[in-house]
Amino acid sequence: MKRVFILFFVFSISYSFAQQRMYVGLHYVTVKNEDAQAHIDSEREYFSKMHKAAIDKGNKIGWDMWRLDNPSYREPHTTFVYAHLENPDNVPNMQGGNNLFSESEIQMVRKKWSDRVVKSGYVMTSYKGGFVPAANQDPPKYAVLDWMIVDPIDFYKYEQTELKTFLPMQKSNKLVKGWGLHKVVSPSNNNLEASNYVVARFFNSMSDIYNMMDQTNPLSKNMKATMKNIFDLRKIKRSQVLSLVLSER
Repeated sequence: MKRVFILFFVFSISYSFAQQRMYVGLHYVTVKNEDAQAHIDSEREYFSKMHKAAIDKGNKIGWDMWRLDNPSYREPHTTFVYAHLENPDNVPNMQGGNNLFSESEIQMVRKKWSDRVVKSGYVMTSYKGGFVPAANQDPPKYAVLDWMIVDPIDFYKYEQTELKTFLPMQKSNKLVKGWGLHKVVSPSNNNLEASNYVVARFFNSMSDIYNMMDQTNPLSKNMKATMKNIFDLRKIKRSQVLSLVLSER
């Protein structure tokens, strides 16, 4: 694996995970802009089919490929995020089914895949709760990820506040097509500035994201108190916009 860079991520799409315990392994992969389409083509032709085979066998829950849509200005690289949706009782499966192609062919494909990668990193998260579209509905095409820093002594209170107060609020917003709270469970090497939670919101279009961000409504006294409470519990470290490239269920 090339030089590791770790960000924190995650969530789930077009599948009902309301009561299901689930880990989401996040694999961040960066390639040069000129290699981005070849990377997508390789995933579509080979790796997505292998992950679909693993899903059909019950070895994993789902697999998504996303693209980071708000990189730095004139960034010469493209970053993809692979979400491996796993049953916590199973061994994490990043490769998928391996019997669809000949050994020589898949070795050649993996060699080209590795040669394109400039840097990569992996982190594991645990899905705490939320809502997503039903399995028979089209998955949302965009996601906004807010990476949170929360004091460990406030973990329980923070989770309960998000799930009992803000989850119902997001569900009532017609622009938001999905919402999820995830806890980072990978060790952070005592990095006190590492994100330990992420809130993911899903949308059908960038226009819906802009319209949501553009909403400015008067706050009642109770709402002001609610907002102050959540601000006291967590700090947003970064926000990311992702667009869906491929998805298997």
